[in-house]
Amino acid sequence: MRTLRNILVVDDDRDLGETLSDLLRREKYQVFWAGNGRTALEILKKESIQLVLLDLLLPGMDGIDVLKALNREDPSLVVIMMSGHGSIQTAVQATHLGAYDWIEKPLEKERLLITLRNAEEKCRLIREKKILINDIKSRYNMVGSSPAMRNICHLIDKVASQPISVLITGESGTGKEMVANAIHLNSPRVEQPLVRVNCAAVPETLIESELFGHRKGSFTGAVEHKMGKFQQAHKGTLFLDEIGDLSASAQAKILRALDSGEIETVGGQGTHRVDVRVITATNRDLMSMVRQGQFREDLYHRINIMEIPVPPLRERPEDVIDLALHFIQQVCEEQNIPLKSLSPSAEAVLLAFGWPGNVRQLRNWVEKAVVLVDAPVINGHHAAGLLEFPDIMKEVHQAKNLKDAKRSFEKGYILHALMRNEWNIAQTSRDLKLPRSSLYEKMREYGIGNHSGKPDILK
Repeated sequence: MRTLRNILVVDDDRDLGETLSDLLRREKYQVFWAGNGRTALEILKKESIQLVLLDLLLPGMDGIDVLKALNREDPSLVVIMMSGHGSIQTAVQATHLGAYDWIEKPLEKERLLITLRNAEEKCRLIREKKILINDIKSRYNMVGSSPAMRNICHLIDKVASQPISVLITGESGTGKEMVANAIHLNSPRVEQPLVRVNCAAVPETLIESELFGHRKGSFTGAVEHKMGKFQQAHKGTLFLDEIGDLSASAQAKILRALDSGEIETVGGQGTHRVDVRVITATNRDLMSMVRQGQFREDLYHRINIMEIPVPPLRERPEDVIDLALHFIQQVCEEQNIPLKSLSPSAEAVLLAFGWPGNVRQLRNWVEKAVVLVDAPVINGHHAAGLLEFPDIMKEVHQAKNLKDAKRSFEKGYILHALMRNEWNIAQTSRDLKLPRSSLYEKMREYGIGNHSGKPDILK
């Protein structure tokens, strides 16, 4: 595990490097100094570094090139840029490439120490989040650290060891199948099969054959005996996804199987005993379907001994970046290409997006971004260009009343202003003639962008 007190100073001015090193050592940092980018990268490979003070003007590789190389080596590094010759454009570029902050030379001691303390806090949060994410990933094979995800894990712990039926609810693409998989992995049946059935993908005429099997010749096309999913899952777990799409006949047979522990093969004689734990999932309102006579009430109560709701991604924004980075690593490994990272502006774009397709849509975005973006760091321009943000006036026209219409317009107007200014808060506040504090408040109110405590370095 990395220590938070190790810091790498990259500056070709030896006198400044020594002065800075003395100051930092008095503040209890262990300091490593490099006079150029190549030496910095060599130190990074040997030492446990999380904080970097990086000068913009360096011999050979300049600071921007070194920043790119550092990100390729370790995307979790917290890099603070230093320069007496920087411009707003350079600061924007550095931010797009993942720099945490920008300090102008000559360095002011108090400003430097405050920035370092803030950066250390970010390092601490990164470390704690990694521990939490790794724990969830190793125990449940899921990604995320939000309160909603922790609650899901708590419910999984409560039901995994119990032989009860579980209903997982949530919109399409939220990860309901991953929850079912986590329940199975943490259950006494983990050594036995987990069999999955997407009820919505099987034609109504074939669903009973799919679930319960059939005998040869029992219907046209039944040219051989077939074992159904219930029998395949014997001693294990059967996951019925989109159970709300089942026909009335299939619902009745599933209820009988759950109540009696027996199934009847299509075209067969007699019954077969099965020992199966059934987990179901749906993106529909089953209780409403019960009231409308579209779903059996007795089956609803039989499968819903315990319900685990999976919130949509827009209601757990803390998981968006964790999932994006996880998918980036996966896709880069699958495509055998160098690992890419996200700049703060790209993170802001992802946090601002509503993700109507949830985790599935985010995974699709990552696949496109990794393949289409040639740079090692995916920035805000890249991120926004691969997303379809909602049309402002369309949302206004769909509003239920004047108050909602005004909110929709204001949110969309602010969002488009931020994107136009590359998420430069200061410039956006000037364009909107809105104090920066008020802009931040509006962003928090509407769930726009990054308000996680990162400093606004785009002055």
